[in-house]
Amino acid sequence: MVKVADSHKQSGMTLLELLVAVALLSIIAVMAFASINTLVDAKQQMDDTAQRLNQENMVLELFSDDIQMATSQTLMTAISNSTDFTGEPQAIRLQRFNPYQAVPRQGLVNHLKERVATVLDVRWFVRDSTWYRATRPAVSTEYAPWQEQAMLPIRQIRCQYQTISGQLLDRWPPDSQQLSALPRSVRCRLTSDLDRQSDLIITPWQQIW
Repeated sequence: MVKVADSHKQSGMTLLELLVAVALLSIIAVMAFASINTLVDAKQQMDDTAQRLNQENMVLELFSDDIQMATSQTLMTAISNSTDFTGEPQAIRLQRFNPYQAVPRQGLVNHLKERVATVLDVRWFVRDSTWYRATRPAVSTEYAPWQEQAMLPIRQIRCQYQTISGQLLDRWPPDSQQLSALPRSVRCRLTSDLDRQSDLIITPWQQIW
């Protein structure tokens, strides 16, 4: 009976051993939680970065589309009392075909001659390290409000404008008289707040021969 009692006593755990086991399990649980939390944070950062890149691509596509669809009354009517396209290193203003207006059967050019309502005034500009796009109907007066939308945080942007002869200018229109109110092409280098650099070469549709 004595031997059995001694054997039972030796197979049990002391309070110290129990505390050590609990402490080890606590450490393992904390390390596992930290690892899982790190993985969750890394995935969230990857998702945020992917979303930002997708947003950046969409903005660049819209910017390119605005310039590609820029219209010039000079090219269509040979007479224009206003400047259809103005550009600076960090700002562009143009008139473009309204993508939400259906093109009738007589074609885009004829329709633009007859109905100015199918044309939008568009501005791209930088304010407080953010790239903005503003629009309003081209039939509006100069005092009509612009509808502004913040598009993308950026670090830097510089646009240049190519003349018919191939010269690149920092501002448009040039001092010398050109055959067209539109530049031959627009070339922009943009650096987003993610340090992603994008180089764009965009040709307005009326300049494609």
